[in-house]
Amino acid sequence: GLIQTVAGFGAATMMMLVVPSFLDMAQAPALTSAIALGLSVGLFYKLHRQVDYKVVLPQAVIYVTVSVLTISLSGKFNMELLALVFGLFLICLSVYYLFLSKSIAVKPSPLSALICGAGSGFFGGLFSVGGPLSAIYFLAASKNKESYVANLQLLFIISNTVNTMVRIHYGIYTAELVPLSLVDIVGINLGKWAGLRILNRIDIERMKRIIYIFIGVSGILTIVNHL
Repeated sequence: GLIQTVAGFGAATMMMLVVPSFLDMAQAPALTSAIALGLSVGLFYKLHRQVDYKVVLPQAVIYVTVSVLTISLSGKFNMELLALVFGLFLICLSVYYLFLSKSIAVKPSPLSALICGAGSGFFGGLFSVGGPLSAIYFLAASKNKESYVANLQLLFIISNTVNTMVRIHYGIYTAELVPLSLVDIVGINLGKWAGLRILNRIDIERMKRIIYIFIGVSGILTIVNHL
């Protein structure tokens, strides 16, 4: 909860390091998505005046369309191989932005929205880890750090709500997961309170560096979780 409040994403990545130890790779993302939804609702309520709907809604449509299709086809993918490829991609992305690029290469254009939205939706549907690519897009498209976090939370609310409904339809998210979701939503919002204190004090350049570092950490954790 603390990490996502400061970086805009990351709760699902941290949870997917632990939850698969207790649930299979179908139910683990389902539980993670439901818990992350509870965090995003709380953050969105706090920062909703900063949301730029013109930036978020086109990205959300692409994200949701791809993630729903991915969930319906997830049984046909080699999940372990895809997780390793995704993890390596995130590490390379982090290294590029930290060391090889002096400015953000992504521009808030329809093409970048399509690419980042589709990539986020694909990996969000498979692993509930769709934040890193959307973070890159919203960093370029948002007017300030609060707007960046708020925009991501609205995207996550829309995508996680739809994805949870789809998982209920396919029998992936079941009644047994509801008590776990409610308990963990309380815990993750405790982290949110601490994160909001940090967000108020951090400058945008330092925040960007934290985001790029955590994109790399996300890649490492994704690989470790699927070795």
